[in-house]
Amino acid sequence: MNEVIVGSVLTLCIAFGIVPIFLTFRFRRRLEVLLKASAPPPGAPVAVIIPCKGLDQGFQENIQSFLAQENLLIQLIFVVAKADDPAFPELVRLVNDHAQMGRVGVTASVHVAGIDNRRAQKLTNQLHGLTHVAQDTKFLVFLDSDIRPDPGFVGRLISPLQDTSIAATTGFRWYHPTAATVGSMLRSTWNAGALPLLTNPGTIFAFGGAMAITRCEFEKAKIAEAWEKALSDDFPFTLGVKKLGKELRFVPSCIAVFFESSTLAETIEFTNRQSIISRIYFPPLWWGAALGHSFANIFVFSGIYGLIELLSGGGLAALLLACCLVLIPMQCLNAVVMLDSVPLLLPQLNSQFSKLRKYYVWCAPLASLLSLINTIYSLTTRQIVWRGIRYELVSTTETRVL
Repeated sequence: MNEVIVGSVLTLCIAFGIVPIFLTFRFRRRLEVLLKASAPPPGAPVAVIIPCKGLDQGFQENIQSFLAQENLLIQLIFVVAKADDPAFPELVRLVNDHAQMGRVGVTASVHVAGIDNRRAQKLTNQLHGLTHVAQDTKFLVFLDSDIRPDPGFVGRLISPLQDTSIAATTGFRWYHPTAATVGSMLRSTWNAGALPLLTNPGTIFAFGGAMAITRCEFEKAKIAEAWEKALSDDFPFTLGVKKLGKELRFVPSCIAVFFESSTLAETIEFTNRQSIISRIYFPPLWWGAALGHSFANIFVFSGIYGLIELLSGGGLAALLLACCLVLIPMQCLNAVVMLDSVPLLLPQLNSQFSKLRKYYVWCAPLASLLSLINTIYSLTTRQIVWRGIRYELVSTTETRVL
C-alpha cells in the first residue's frame, strides 16, 4: 500500500470525524438563543388538528394533555378515518367529559374523514380537519395523537409566529427508551442525530408531529394543495414554507417525548421508512446523510482492514490505515457533546437520562452503520408500510395506496 495515499485517507477520515462534532457544538450554542421564547399572543384563536388512528400506548393521557392546554383560545379538532376506529368512541367520551367540565378557552370536536386512496390517510384526516376550522382562526397547529404535550406546549409553538419574518415553527421528537434494549437505544440515537440540522436555516425541516403556521402563510404556501396526493405531511410543509422566502423556526422547548420501546426489527423498519420518504421529498437531506454515513463507514471498514494487515505483518501503510478506526471514538465523542445538550432540551428527563448515557455513547457508531443500511435500502424501493397501510411514493405529487 502507498503510504502517501493512505495518509491522505487518514487525514480525510479525521476531518469527517471533526465536522459532526463542530456541528453539534454549534447546535448547543444556538439552543441557548432559541430557548429564549416570547410569550404566546394573548387571546389569539388557534385551531389544533390532531389525526388519530387506533389506541396508541397512553392514548387517554395523550388526549387529556391536549384538552389541558392553557392561556389560549384553542379549537381542538380530532379526526379519524372511520367511525369503527377504536379511537373514535374513546375520543367522543373524552371530549364529552371535557365539555361537561365547562372549561373556558378550549373547545373540542371529533370528526370522521372517510377513506381516500389518493394520499396517506393521515393527510386525508388533516385536510378534513381543515374544513372545520373556525373562520376567525389565526394560527394552525398540527399535532400527532401519540405525543403528550405539557399545558404550555401549543403556546410556545406559536409564540415565534408573532415575528412576521417567521412563517412557521416546528418541534421535534425524542424517543425515550423504557428499557435499554438495542432496538430502543438505536432508534433514539439515530433520531437524535437530526437535531443539529434543525438549528441551521439551510437544513431545517418540519416535524409532522408538532408544527404550526399562520393561517395566512398556510394558504399562501398552498400546503393543502401539496397534501392532496402526498404521503408525507412535513416535507411538503417544509418546502411550501421555504418557497415563501420566510423562516421555518425550530422551537426546542417543543420536543415531544415518546415513552415507547422498540425492537431492532421495528427500528430498522422505522429508519428505512424515514430514509425513503426523505429521498423522495427532500433529496438534499437524503444525499447529505447518504454521503456522510457512506464515507464514515468506508473509513471504519478500511481501518478494520488495516488492522488485520498490521497484525499480519503489514508496515507503515497498514498502521496508518488502521488509525482510521479513530473515527469510532470520535463518533462516541460527538454523542457525548450531544448528550450534554439534553438537560437544556429535556430537563424533565434528567434523572432518568443519566442511567442511559453510556448506552447512547456506545450506540453512536451503530447508528451511523444503520444509516448506511437505510441508504442502501431506500435505493431499492419506493414502498413503505405506515400504520398498517402500504404506500408507493410515485413522486412528490403522487402517492399510490397499495
